[in-house]
Order: sequence, then C-alpha cells, then structure tokens
Amino acid sequence: MEPQNTSVQRPETSSTVVGRQTGTIDADAYIARVQAENAAGQCFICELTDEQTTRPRETVAYRDEHCIVFIPPYPRLYAYRLLAPRRHATNVVSDFTEDDYLALQLRIHRLGRVLTQITPTERLYVFSFGSMQGVAHVHWHLAPLPPGIPFREQQFAAVDKPDYLVIAQAERDELAQRVGAGMTALAQPNK
Repeated sequence: MEPQNTSVQRPETSSTVVGRQTGTIDADAYIARVQAENAAGQCFICELTDEQTTRPRETVAYRDEHCIVFIPPYPRLYAYRLLAPRRHATNVVSDFTEDDYLALQLRIHRLGRVLTQITPTERLYVFSFGSMQGVAHVHWHLAPLPPGIPFREQQFAAVDKPDYLVIAQAERDELAQRVGAGMTALAQPNK
C-alpha cells in the first residue's frame, strides 16, 4: 500500500485515531504494485520467512518452524498483525494437512492471546484475506478492535478503510519484540 502522510500531503483531512496520527493509502498504487509483484512471481511473505530477504519496510515479530508473524506496513488498528505459514501455500484449507492446519491455528490462538494482553481489546477479529491476483500466500489477519469504537465503525468498517495508523519504527520494533516474547513464552510447555 502506498502511503500518504495526512499531516504532510493532505493536511485538510489529517486525523487521529485514539490520539494517533493517520495516513491515507493510495489504493490504486497499492493494487498496481501487488499485482505487478504477483505477475512477476514475487511473494513478499516468502521473502519474510528468510531474515536475509525481509524487506526493510516490514517488521517481523516472530518466526518459528510453522509460521511468521509480522506487522503490516499500514495497520488499520493499533496491534494489527498478520500470521502466515512459512511455506508458500495459496489455499487456506486444502494446501494443509490437518496437523499442519491445526499447528497454524494454535499459533493464531497464541497470537490472539498475546495481542489482547498488550492492547485493550473489545473484540479480536481473525480472518483470512488474499487473492490469487494479488497476495496469493495464505495469511491470517488478527485485528484487535479497541473498546469504545461506535458500532458503525466496527467489523468490516474497522479494517476496510483507506486510513492507517502512523506508528514510528521504534514503537513498531518494541511492539514486535513484545509480540515475539509473548509467542515464545506461550510456546513453552504448560502455557
């Protein structure tokens, strides 16, 4: 997604979410980039699974033998995270054995526990978006909805909007560290 910092490029529409600055995504540029990368056989999620090929704009919070957890570059909600299998898969169910799928769902459960511990959450949204024409690599979105959001701004409205939260890299790194530590702790026996 191509950002537009609202405080610089569009001051007339600058806004904040819970006291945070927001930017606006250039949806046309995002779609063009994602589809071009897909057509060229590139997969940014596969690049994330290897520390050597992780793009600078991506913030990885956790990796293990099954999955990778990362912060989307343009999060709609504060602790919004994505979880994807390490191996390239394009079908959310049929590309996995039952054991592999359950291993991923266990990690989604753990990530949900961590996210709701580090940020106030009225409802944790968990869903899988993607497209064979765009980001084909299977991934799950975990989006903690903060308390007090009016009903009309919840559910799809909370994640399907052109605005994203501007979160400084230092804070993104600190959040990633907390998520990684939480995931690691929950992976220990008896957690």
